[in-house]
Amino acid sequence: MKWLELTGDDLAEARRKAEGVALIPVGSLERHGPHLPLGCDTLTIEYVTDRVAELEPVVVLPVLPYTSVSQSAMRAGAVHIRSDILLQHTICICDELYRNGFDRIVLVHGHGGNVPMTSGVTSYSLETRKPYSVYSIAPLAGVDVASRMESEHYGHACEMETSYALAIFPELVRMDRVQGRYWHPDPDGSQPQKHGIDTAINWIATWPDAVCGAPEKGTAEKGRAMLEEWVASIIDKLRYIKQDRVLPEHMARSADFHDDMAD
Repeated sequence: MKWLELTGDDLAEARRKAEGVALIPVGSLERHGPHLPLGCDTLTIEYVTDRVAELEPVVVLPVLPYTSVSQSAMRAGAVHIRSDILLQHTICICDELYRNGFDRIVLVHGHGGNVPMTSGVTSYSLETRKPYSVYSIAPLAGVDVASRMESEHYGHACEMETSYALAIFPELVRMDRVQGRYWHPDPDGSQPQKHGIDTAINWIATWPDAVCGAPEKGTAEKGRAMLEEWVASIIDKLRYIKQDRVLPEHMARSADFHDDMAD
């Protein structure tokens, strides 16, 4: 069930069918090498969550495309939202979902760079004693990517992402731009990571063209297999979330504890 397509009169029944669970797909706008569209993550997670909604009762919000891409902001086409603004924006969406009766809110990510931001959202919801529960599902959680890869390096605009791009939106993929090419990590840029040091630019310094490995190894067949597994994994997690008592009870206890302290 898509929020965009429901009428106001439909919402109560949709909420009942979804057991109070609303899903926010989280994408990005950033460079994906020379061959994939800037909205690769957004288009992908929109497809995945739409497919989830076809198979499992859940209400899906419109995809969130404007997110955290601070490192990619050094490359053309990126649209980065400052972390403090993104946190408040996401919390505001969650507040509005709760106002509409949804008390279990799931952020489903198509962009790995947003996962650290999500820890801020989940922590903030606890610190501010929100009356709802926020869950986060990382990109490709539960999917066996490694066994399908022929490339040593993958993770962004790579064999993996090219595969599911070819499966979902092949007309937007420029395979002619990656034929016979392999992207290795930059030997200088990867030094902090090799020394176990984290910096604000580790990723883009290691992969300056925002592409990894051999995208030409990507195929629609690999993409379809990973997408099917991804959808099934999210559905499995949603079914757990629907019956979860641990997080909702902890959130309630936290609110009660702070109320008692205030008294």
